Amino acid sequence: MKKLLIVTLLSFGTISLMSFAISDTELIKIDMLFWGTEFDKGFEEGHCEGWKDIKGQYSICPVSPIAPIPKVSQSSDSYKDGYNTGFKRGMKDARKS
Repeated sequence: MKKLLIVTLLSFGTISLMSFAISDTELIKIDMLFWGTEFDKGFEEGHCEGWKDIKGQYSICPVSPIAPIPKVSQSSDSYKDGYNTGFKRGMKDARKS
């Protein structure tokens, strides 16, 4: 009787744990929440490179500002658009300081 009870409880526990699977769309949302869009990633890299273009190759990059919302002609899925925007902003910030 004890064995039947243990097997039943383990089966019920396994089934209930399997019902909490994460879908692909939820994984994408979680990834965007923690890492940002491709535009955000490109903006961060571009900001650092723009800073170094003005301050010198061996300068230390500051923390990049929050990426702006892409313009109408830009895409949030485009790393290149984010990089170009960040590069311009990095150069501007380096000239100010």
